Amino acid sequence: MSSRGRPNLLDVVSSLSSVPGTRNQYAVKITRDWCTQHSVLGGFSTAIMLAAGQRFLDQELGVGRYPDPVHAFVQFLHMVHPGPSIITCTLLRVSKKQSVLQVELARAPKLGEDSDSYPTTTLGIFTYGDISKEKGLTQETRPVITRPPPDRLTECVTIDDPVVSSTPVTAKMNWVAPRSPQGLWGHRLGGHNREVWLSFRDGSKLSDVLHLAYLSDLPLQPPATHIPDFYAKYAISTLCLSIEFKRRPDPSTDWIMVRSNSNKVSNGRYDAALQLLDERGDLLALSNHVVFTSDLKPRPARL
Repeated sequence: MSSRGRPNLLDVVSSLSSVPGTRNQYAVKITRDWCTQHSVLGGFSTAIMLAAGQRFLDQELGVGRYPDPVHAFVQFLHMVHPGPSIITCTLLRVSKKQSVLQVELARAPKLGEDSDSYPTTTLGIFTYGDISKEKGLTQETRPVITRPPPDRLTECVTIDDPVVSSTPVTAKMNWVAPRSPQGLWGHRLGGHNREVWLSFRDGSKLSDVLHLAYLSDLPLQPPATHIPDFYAKYAISTLCLSIEFKRRPDPSTDWIMVRSNSNKVSNGRYDAALQLLDERGDLLALSNHVVFTSDLKPRPARL
């Protein structure tokens, strides 16, 4: 448990428990600590689903055989709300180097209800392997963005916009970013490129690959920083996301840089491409999202 009495991500992972009478289902209680504007953060759902998949693989195929998630594709079918949930794992493929799982998240049935009373809210196809044993074709590549991340202490300031404290999940984080002369956050690179350093306010380390899944859904949304009071005017929902894990973060990691970019924002839909880097500038993960926006209706004035 964190020093502030709120569960951190690894606390929740450790609370996963097998559903009695099954070999492929795990129960978890999701609290409001992990909510955004209107539902549970997709990156949090992804992280606990990856953890359940890892536990299932260790049980069925042996501990340590496939210790790392290599890739995750996640389709968000319905909003995930706080409460008891069930994660179901299905083995799709096993090879010498990789295993592939289908992992589904659904609301847990109440006492007396059928086990399939509630539909799958989140569907994942996860590939696991052993990153430490990967070998083969290797080339030096030139990144599209050649500038190193901004120095967190000398080129950035803490974001003081109330929006970062407006939801439980964003309030968990320290947000530190470059600020332009126009007062825009993370605009150092121009266009729709954004940069932000993230850490946990309670001092928890970003020590696990599951933290990368979590942070993959916490960028500075590129369209949002173009419009004043964006989150008072629009709701955003992620249709799907994918994550490729390049390496595990060092266990002592406090800060991770999240770079985000949108190639096209049109008719209420946009893409978001993310890079997650450590303080040395090493690439930890890549993520891609499809995001929809909807107008928030203004509240009627009280008479």
